[in-house]
Amino acid sequence: MIRRILVAMLALMGLVPVCAMADSLPLVDTETVKDRFVSNPRPVKDIGDPHIIREGDEYFAFATGGPLGFSVWRSADLNTFTKEKALKKVSWASGDYWAPEVYKAGEKFVMFFTARWKETGTLRIGVAMSDAPQGPYEDAIGGPLFDPGYAVIDGSLVYGGDGTPYMIYSRDCSENVVGSYHESHLYGIELAPDLLSVVGEGVLLTAPDHDWELQSGDYHWNEGPFVLTHDGKYYLYYSANGYFQKEYAVGVAVADHPLGPYTKQENNPILNYIEEDGNLLVSGPGHNSFFTVGDELFTSYHTHTYPAAPSGNRQIAIDRAGFHADGTAYINGPTLAPQLRPLADLGLVNHMKTAASDTPNAALLTDGDTCQSDASAAYVFTGSEAAFTWDAPVSADMLLVYPAQGAPLSGQAVINGSLTADFALEAGSKPGQAAVLAFDAVPVTSLTLFFEDGSKTGEVMLLGSVQ
Repeated sequence: MIRRILVAMLALMGLVPVCAMADSLPLVDTETVKDRFVSNPRPVKDIGDPHIIREGDEYFAFATGGPLGFSVWRSADLNTFTKEKALKKVSWASGDYWAPEVYKAGEKFVMFFTARWKETGTLRIGVAMSDAPQGPYEDAIGGPLFDPGYAVIDGSLVYGGDGTPYMIYSRDCSENVVGSYHESHLYGIELAPDLLSVVGEGVLLTAPDHDWELQSGDYHWNEGPFVLTHDGKYYLYYSANGYFQKEYAVGVAVADHPLGPYTKQENNPILNYIEEDGNLLVSGPGHNSFFTVGDELFTSYHTHTYPAAPSGNRQIAIDRAGFHADGTAYINGPTLAPQLRPLADLGLVNHMKTAASDTPNAALLTDGDTCQSDASAAYVFTGSEAAFTWDAPVSADMLLVYPAQGAPLSGQAVINGSLTADFALEAGSKPGQAAVLAFDAVPVTSLTLFFEDGSKTGEVMLLGSVQ
C-alpha cells in the first residue's frame, strides 16, 4: 500500500508512468477458449452459391452441389456438418440445379432454385415447399415459376415495407447479348402473396457497368443477388465477374424500394480476393447470402477450394457483416484466421456495445467493422488513449483487438485503471486475425487502450457471459 501511494505521488509529479502502479491482468492460456472460435473455410466443399438459415438451435446450409436436386448440410456449430438430401430432381427440369435459397413462409419452408427447363433447354427458376427446414422439398407448381422468354437464374426473395413479396433474379448472360458482350443483368419482379406466381413484368435493377465488374473478357456478370433491409433502405448484394476467376467478388447497391432505382456503393467490391506477395490466399469470394443469430449479422459465400487453380470446386466461408452509422454496408472478410462463433450460441455478449466514451472517433472501435476489407473506417491512434466506461460493472473474460487490413498491432489494455496487459500482432498474420487476451473473469467499469502512434485499428470486443 505504501509503495502504491509513493508511486502515485511520483506519477503526479511526472516522474514515472501511471502504469507503474498497475497489476497484471490475470491472463489464461488462449487454448482454454479455443472452442469459441471457428475458421474459414468450413468443411463443405465442391459446392457453390451457399445459403444458410437458422431454425431453432440448428443451421441448415443449401448450395449448388450436384446435377440432380439439392443436399442440405445440417450443423449445430457452423463447424461440423452432416449431409442429407433436401430436393430430388423435379419433372420439368433436365439438370443444372443451381443456387437454392430457402425461406420460412408461415408454417412452410419455400425453396427457390435454378434448373434447366426441358421444354426450351434453357435456365429457369423453380419453387418447392416443405414442412421442415431440411426437407424433403416437393416441386410446388410442376414447372418454372415464370417464363419471361429468356434464361433466368439465382432467384432471391425480399419483402417490401408493406409486406409485398418480390423476387430479385439474374437475366443470364447465356441469352442476353448487349452489343458485343454477353451480360447478366439483375431484375426484380413482384410475387403473388403465396409466392407461387408473379405479378406484372420484371424491372431492370443493375447491369455490370463499373470497372471492377468488367474483368471477364466478352462476358460480364451481375448475378447472385440477395437483398437486406436496413433503416428503411434496400441493400442489393450481388456478384460480378466469372465464378471461375479470382476476381469474382461482391458489391452492393442501395435503393428506397425493392424495385429500385439502385445506386451502387462507391467502395465496391466489399468482399474481394486476397493476394499477398504473389500468393493467392483467398480466391473468388462471392454469391453471398445472409442470416442473423441474435443481433449479429452473418454472410455465407463461396471461395475457390484451390486458390492457385480457380474452378467450379468451391467451399463455404462465413463472416460477420453490418452497416456503418452513415448507412454504408461492410463485410468483415474474407478471413482465414479463427473467428468468434455466434455470440448467442456461446452465451456471450460484447460489452463494447454498451460502453460510453468521450474519446474522439472512439465509435470507430465499436461499430462492428474490423476493417478487414477496407481501412477507411479504421480508428487511427494519434497519441490520446481510447477510454471507455460503464455505468455498472460488466463481467468480462476476453478482449479482442483487430488491426485494420492485417497491419501490425502493438499496445496495452488497462482495465479499471489498474489491471494491465500488452497485446501485439506482427505483420503478415492471417486475414482477420485479432490480438486475443483471455483472462479470469473480472468486473469491468473502465477500459483504456494505448496503441503505437499512427496505428490503424478496426474493432475492439470485450466479451463476457450473459448476465
